[in-house]
Amino acid sequence: MADKLKGILIAMAAVAVLAIGGVAIAMATSGDEPAQPAGVAAQETENESDENESGENEADEQASGPRADAAARAAREAVGGGKVLEVENADEGKRGFEVEIERPDGSYVEVNLDKDLRVVATGSDD
Repeated sequence: MADKLKGILIAMAAVAVLAIGGVAIAMATSGDEPAQPAGVAAQETENESDENESGENEADEQASGPRADAAARAAREAVGGGKVLEVENADEGKRGFEVEIERPDGSYVEVNLDKDLRVVATGSDD
């Protein structure tokens, strides 16, 4: 009976060592944070990437589609050319766009357009 108990204890110890080793390997390959359910981790990553520095949701700010393309063209023409970096919907519920452009000289400018794509303001963008 003692031999049978000794065998069971050895088997349990082996299983425990393998389990601890598996956990150690899993944590080493997943980074510094403990593992979370897939849905929770994906949701946290999505929320982090969608928030800008002021805590606002960038997905709500980003503009796309034909109107955004037209806004980009209007803003680029207004400042004499350059590379459009970003087109956003206007802040605070205003209708229109904010377009960030990198000029050929390397400076940055933000062009604010109204809903009819007329320039209402321009300013340097840091």
